[in-house]
Amino acid sequence: MRRMTVVAFVVMGLVIVVLAIALASVGTRVDKLRLNRSDLELENADLQDEVDALTEERDELQEQRDLLQAQTNEQLTRIEQLKAELERARTQAVQPVVSPNS
Repeated sequence: MRRMTVVAFVVMGLVIVVLAIALASVGTRVDKLRLNRSDLELENADLQDEVDALTEERDELQEQRDLLQAQTNEQLTRIEQLKAELERARTQAVQPVVSPNS
């Protein structure tokens, strides 16, 4: 009987050791997952900051593009006006001058 008790205690001790090792392994995995999650959260925050900065830069560039487009349109309109004035001046210069004595 005594021998059975010793064997039972040895088996229980082995089971406890195996369970302790398994628990430590699971704890290590959980810790690694927590660290990975923290790293991913930091990386996500960095990426979000970068996206926000790029979005702001894009908006600024769009504003500049719109301003340049408006300036270009104004210049084109002015060019068309000057062309029309030049054409009128040419037309008036080509017309013969009629003298009142003729």
